[in-house]
Amino acid sequence: MIETDRERVLAYRHAVQQLDRSAGAVENLGVLPLGVPDTPAGSALQSVRTRVPGAELPNSVVLAWSVRGSAHLHRAADLAELAGRLYPMSDADVVARMPVMKSVDAPLAVFGKTVAAMREHSLEPTDRGTLSAAVTRDVPEASAWCKACESTHVFYSLYLQSGLAAGIRLVRASGRLRITAAPKWHVPQRPARTDDLIKDVLRLLGPGSITDVAALLGTSATALRPVWPTDLVEVSVAGKQSWFVPDAIAALDSPPSPRGVRLLPTGDPYLQARDRAELLPDPAHRKVLWRAVGSPGALLADGEIVGTWRARKAGSKLQVDATGFRALSAAVREEVETEAQQLAGTRGAKSAVVAFDSI
Repeated sequence: MIETDRERVLAYRHAVQQLDRSAGAVENLGVLPLGVPDTPAGSALQSVRTRVPGAELPNSVVLAWSVRGSAHLHRAADLAELAGRLYPMSDADVVARMPVMKSVDAPLAVFGKTVAAMREHSLEPTDRGTLSAAVTRDVPEASAWCKACESTHVFYSLYLQSGLAAGIRLVRASGRLRITAAPKWHVPQRPARTDDLIKDVLRLLGPGSITDVAALLGTSATALRPVWPTDLVEVSVAGKQSWFVPDAIAALDSPPSPRGVRLLPTGDPYLQARDRAELLPDPAHRKVLWRAVGSPGALLADGEIVGTWRARKAGSKLQVDATGFRALSAAVREEVETEAQQLAGTRGAKSAVVAFDSI
């Protein structure tokens, strides 16, 4: 077993996720295979620009419902392979990912039926409601009355999680979501190389346990265990048993020291790790950062989360409120000011005004 500690783990993740700005171009971002979450809508661009300042999204990068059915940015060329890796492995896996599916017979078969319906009804550009109505007619056994919508529609989690296998792409324009499907697409019928997906998770967010990986993918450790890779390396992180990819052991052993301030949006890949106590040891601070609704962004300084931030646009200015878990140094405050100007451009503002506070 290899022994390591929290400091090296966080330094490794900072480097492998290119928060050191070593990518140089969007196409080179190592987080794209697993995806850059776009929740809340538009935040993925901030995650990208945190790593590649001022970058525009190339046509080769697209938005799709992928991990846990959430909207993520990916390289379009990666999506066919990812669709196979994310395809559910069993009835139990479908129910673990979408508990509402326990009410249907043969959940995996119904998932496949939903994929086919999603594909058929998205070949021409459509919208969320129209597509949902069409799929509901084809898959009535996985539909239910929705009080909020005052209508019967296909289970929402099933709708979202079947989208990638159907080849669906998403475009946000003028506050609306347009849906279409890749014209040339092989619809997967079964999972393929889920073990490689597990390795991608561990490479970006590891070392981690099977429970950590299952939580990130939205399934259960029981469902994941049959495909758990046999060539992983066992790692002890301050006494916690974890697993890691062997080809990154050297990078974990001697990572570069993290430097610089970053304003990470709520859904940033760095914050997707499920070992939150490692990211932020103080439970009171974790409660502030990870809220049930309306979480703030994370203020990262030299690899440590040292506070939170929120931003709101007022006319041509972006008001950024940065709150430290302790008093922020003058050097950190100066870098926050610089990062806030970059954030202003992403949010469509001409400049940013930063207000500092501490808990």
